[in-house]
Amino acid sequence: MSLDRASPAGTGPRTVGNATLRRAIAAGLLLSSGCAATDGKRADGRWTAGDRAVAPAAGVTSVHTRLDAAACREEPDPHDPNETPYLLCPGVGGYALIVRRVDAGRRSIDLVDATRRAFPLDYHVFVTRHMATLSDSAEWRVATRDGRQVPIALIVRVRAREDAAEPERVTRTYVAVAKVTPTEVCVTDRIPDDARSAAEVRGLADAAPARPCAPAQPPMTAGGAVVR
Repeated sequence: MSLDRASPAGTGPRTVGNATLRRAIAAGLLLSSGCAATDGKRADGRWTAGDRAVAPAAGVTSVHTRLDAAACREEPDPHDPNETPYLLCPGVGGYALIVRRVDAGRRSIDLVDATRRAFPLDYHVFVTRHMATLSDSAEWRVATRDGRQVPIALIVRVRAREDAAEPERVTRTYVAVAKVTPTEVCVTDRIPDDARSAAEVRGLADAAPARPCAPAQPPMTAGGAVVR
């Protein structure tokens, strides 16, 4: 599959496309029609059904989709000299998600819309510069407009490994909130996992379309030189 990707912060989207992507988008349309689990629980079980009672925005609900190999299709990346594979995952409301390796020990997500434009979220720039993995599911905040479900934000947990002495140990988990609009997709909030309740995170996500894109995280340095 030929990928055309935007610059950071959702500028200059490029187009993508093949039959696999069309199938992923079609699956996303089915999910938005009610075939996915809605509000209730995130992957680690800490978001409970009680959160539904304190939904931050009227008319906005959650739809969860999976990011693991069992739910997604593996594709070789033609832009990677080693053709490192990425995962193409069904999304919601005409969107698909691409989970890719962006650097050694780092993962990020691209959103692909129904017109095959890809918007890289660049978690390795806007969430953590350290090595990191992603949760096995994504939470979409979805509004209903003209009788159809429209994603307005994406919530994903990013598990950072910041201890060079123990590179496999997760030292901190961030909740990455990204806004999803027809013209701009980018990370707006980077929240330590224990800093906000599930309802507060959803409230931030519901307001994300009107929020600016987050600034890049400070670069990593070693011996006074920028390494990432």
